[in-house]
This record gives sequence, structure tokens and C-alpha cells, in this order.
Amino acid sequence: MNTQQGKTAARQRAVSSRSSSGKQKRAHKRYRLKASVRRKLAILGVLAGLIVVALLLLWLWPVRENRIYHTEGVQLQTVNGIEVVHDYIPEGHQNRPGIQREIHWIVIHETDNEAASADAWHHNEYLKTNETDINSWHYTVDDHSIYHSLPDEEVGWHAGDKMTENGGNMTGIGIELCVNEGNDFEKTMENAAALCAELMKVYDLRIEDIRQHHDFSGKDCPHRILSAKRTEEFVKMVQEATKP
Repeated sequence: MNTQQGKTAARQRAVSSRSSSGKQKRAHKRYRLKASVRRKLAILGVLAGLIVVALLLLWLWPVRENRIYHTEGVQLQTVNGIEVVHDYIPEGHQNRPGIQREIHWIVIHETDNEAASADAWHHNEYLKTNETDINSWHYTVDDHSIYHSLPDEEVGWHAGDKMTENGGNMTGIGIELCVNEGNDFEKTMENAAALCAELMKVYDLRIEDIRQHHDFSGKDCPHRILSAKRTEEFVKMVQEATKP
């Protein structure tokens, strides 16, 4: 190989080397750009997910600031054509703590007692005479009667969340639906929905303020309504009952 050929070959190798180096740099730059885009998309995805979760939480658990809650109870006279019997747990009993509170919620329960005798009257008698169980709630409803066992403005032990601030016990009105043998549960649901509608009116509550025992403690209550997936149906019954 002569000198001229050698110089030409050297230049070709230098050009080839620079070209290869340039390709590597461009490839590396494209890789870094793609990685940057992926990181940004991942961050955007996380932010979008957090926004969705926040919106869901706001929808499921409405912001409760700037609302005025009632602290004085009322005594309803009739609901759905049924006389409401006001027969309170005696003052001083351990299941009537006498703690005054604001009213934020209506909490739906089922008695889970299928004995034929376990109607609203018997449950009310149990609350008044029981000396060992601290459980208490405000209303018991069956297919033909409604008993009011605890003033609405007083705390009852029914939601399983102890003394949680703004919880079911501390700020909720507990309503028990009877499930005893021979009781018409469909009529019981209708009466309970009508009671909820009346309580919503007098305490300026909203439809989303109707909750279930399950919402506060995770307990499978109200069992029949939950197991049959009838929660939305019950809420619609309440909405219908609120109409003039």
C-alpha cells in the first residue's frame, strides 16, 4: 500500500469511527429521552390515580364543614300512619350514657334476631330492663310499630366505633329493623325508610347522611339488606318517602 492509499484508509477509519460514535451518542440520547418520557408518564399516572382516589373519597364521605347540626331532639308523632311510641331507657342505666351531641347520621341496623317474639316491643323492653348489656339504639321498627327508646340528641352504643369523633355512636341515630319470624320485612323496610325521611327533614340531613352499621365498624349489618344487595333500593325508598 502506497502512502496515498494509507492516508485514504486512515481518513475512512476516522470517518467511520466518528460516524459510529455519533450513532451511539444519538442512540443514547434517544434512550435517555424515552426514559425521561416514561418517568414523566409514570408520575402523571400516579398523580391521576391520587386525584381519582381523592374524588372518590369526597363522593363517598362528603366534606362536612360549614354545616349546622341539630343538638335538640324532637318527638315524632306518626310515621307512615304508625304512632311512634316514646318509651325511653331509664336515665342512669349504663346503656343510656346521657351524653348530649350533634346529630350527623342516621345509622341502619337489623336486630339479627329471628325468634317469633323478637318484635319492636320486645326489643324496646329489653333495652329498658337489661342490666348487663350496654348496647342501645334510638328506634326499633317492625311491620306495624315504631318504638323510640333513646332521645335523638343523646349518644347510643350501636355502631361499634366506640367514641370516635363524628362516628356512628357519637353522632348517629341508630335504627334497628326487626327480622323476626312472621314479621313482614318488606313492610318493615318501608316503615324504616319513612322514619328516615322524617328524621332527615327535622334534622336537615341529606340522603348521603344515611349510613349502615357496616360503614362504621365493618360488621355485616344490616345483614339481609347487605347480603341481598338492597342498599341502593333502600336509599331510593327513603328518597321516595321524602317527596311531598
